[in-house]
Amino acid sequence: MAEVQILLSTWNGEAWLAELLTSLNRQSFADWELLVRDDGSQDQTLKIILDWQREYGYHSSKLITDGEHLGSTQSFSRLVEHSTAPYLMFCDQDDVWFPEKIEFSLAALKKLESELGAHLPALVHTDMAVVDEAKVLEAVSFWILRSFDVEQRKQAYLLTNVVSGCASIFNRAAAKKAFPVPEQAIQHDRWLALVCAWFGGIYALPQPLLFYRQHSSNQVGAELQSIPSTEIALRVDAWSQQAEAFLQRYGDELARADYRLVAALAALQYLKGWERRRHIVQHRLFKQGILANVALLLFA
Repeated sequence: MAEVQILLSTWNGEAWLAELLTSLNRQSFADWELLVRDDGSQDQTLKIILDWQREYGYHSSKLITDGEHLGSTQSFSRLVEHSTAPYLMFCDQDDVWFPEKIEFSLAALKKLESELGAHLPALVHTDMAVVDEAKVLEAVSFWILRSFDVEQRKQAYLLTNVVSGCASIFNRAAAKKAFPVPEQAIQHDRWLALVCAWFGGIYALPQPLLFYRQHSSNQVGAELQSIPSTEIALRVDAWSQQAEAFLQRYGDELARADYRLVAALAALQYLKGWERRRHIVQHRLFKQGILANVALLLFA
């Protein structure tokens, strides 16, 4: 069994997949396997993967083709359930990994494990260089572009995610603790980061280790002040529903003050108008940044 499994969920990715696979073949760390689940592609994605498997079979562990279209969150969750390696990395079909991505990420994770203990959920995530469809550089740092506070407290992960799945590596303890992802989770990486922040540890490695490609089929997530006001209430509902799922799964493990905070957020979905805004202020359910909180109070 390889030390690291790369978990790749594909869906109609023929335009980008070959370049990603080439970048995996160039990794400086050799003891890895690729575990792939296709989410119902209708293009040449499966052919590209099968061709790669024939040439690099020693790096291929499994191809899951159950025909279901689950969406990215549940597809990645299914991949984790099929995984066996002690260390796992999410992988997006349209990115390009730098040659040192596995080596540097794994070294940082092992250091974090030595501090926490391997029995606790541990996650390391790196910065990313943002590029366009043609791989023209748009930003040298995704973290700077998004004004991320990657040292944020665990409570902040309830509302703000700074961990990108494609830039992360996590241990088996994290996989066991966080997965399968509940249906109410906003995204697989957001849920994983929340669980690791509350029950283990997260380390931000301040080095871009991949090209994060932006194109018409994806987008850099928007902050509250830059999304339509009509969607802010839906965003708040999503946070609240995820908090409720977190409480259902882990409530018995939370300290009293933590339980109250998560329960307050979980209750937001059942409140509207002035009651919702008063509840936000009363329990200090704020995001980082003045503008984001002004938008929250105006349109939640």
